[in-house]
Amino acid sequence: AGSFAQEKKAIKGFSGGMMVHTGYQFGGDNPYNLNISSPTFGIGGCAKIHFTKHFRAGFEGYFSTAPIRKDVQSGSHNKLFWTGALADWFWTLGKITPYIGVTVGGGMETSFYMFEGDKHDWLPEPMAVLHKQPFFALDPYVGVEYAVGEALRLTLKADWMLAINSDGLNRPMGPRIYFGFIFAH
Repeated sequence: AGSFAQEKKAIKGFSGGMMVHTGYQFGGDNPYNLNISSPTFGIGGCAKIHFTKHFRAGFEGYFSTAPIRKDVQSGSHNKLFWTGALADWFWTLGKITPYIGVTVGGGMETSFYMFEGDKHDWLPEPMAVLHKQPFFALDPYVGVEYAVGEALRLTLKADWMLAINSDGLNRPMGPRIYFGFIFAH
């Protein structure tokens, strides 16, 4: 009778946690023709509701910062923040749970270029540019979870976010690899 009651439940469980990531951003459109290809680092998290034995949905949000070291002063960077609704399909194979999914949402790209000066001196910088641009985010991903215990999972995930704005497909973009802790019930 307990198994039948579990099958009738609309929500089979939930999971969520934090992840850090690293990756690489390629290119970038800017009026200064700067090459802003760079490693990127960040943090974020997700929360998911499990609706069936193989489908879950929820929300996630992250920020990612790429320091720009070429062509401009130290302190220049490109930041992405994005959040959205996610859906993924998963298969539990013992302690291993592979998954594939997509997040749909939006975000903001913030570019800061400092052409001269020092980021540590607290003085106004006359040769600096700050630009913000919103975007629509479409973020396909693939990953795997490993069950450490009954409630704790380690996760490894890879994605390639497509940031779309009024000019089309936004750059910079590139792959990211995530590692994190997920708590499940």
